[in-house]
Amino acid sequence: MDAKSSIKDEPEVLKLLHNVPIFYDLDDKALKSIVEVGTEATFAPNKMIIQEGGYGDSLHLVLLGKVEVRKGGKLITSLGVGQFFGEMAFLDDLSRKRSADVVAVEETKCLVIPAWSWYNFLRKNPDVAIEVIRSLAHRLRDTSASLAD
Repeated sequence: MDAKSSIKDEPEVLKLLHNVPIFYDLDDKALKSIVEVGTEATFAPNKMIIQEGGYGDSLHLVLLGKVEVRKGGKLITSLGVGQFFGEMAFLDDLSRKRSADVVAVEETKCLVIPAWSWYNFLRKNPDVAIEVIRSLAHRLRDTSASLAD
């Protein structure tokens, strides 16, 4: 996939999604359903995608490029192709406040999935929900270790 192609017309997107750990066991039909409700967003280098304290409820899946997650200006982690961010805002529906900044490091293309469709998708695909929980646990462990240093 290149920066100029569209996710809706790109067969490589399904291939990419099959390689994302949270989607490993899904068939093409399930993956197409999530692509259809998602929108494509492209971000220039140094563009703020999510601002800490801001409001939002969408999940971003990185299709191309790289982002940095920062909290209070401190680098928490870098995420690349096949990784996701923004899930905390809609998993914790009490405030939907963003817990960190996410900034594009290079030109970055994301599949942006709104909360309402993600909830429906997870209800139909509970194994994905389990993988999201595992990913969040790994991130929490990594963040705790990073903050302890």
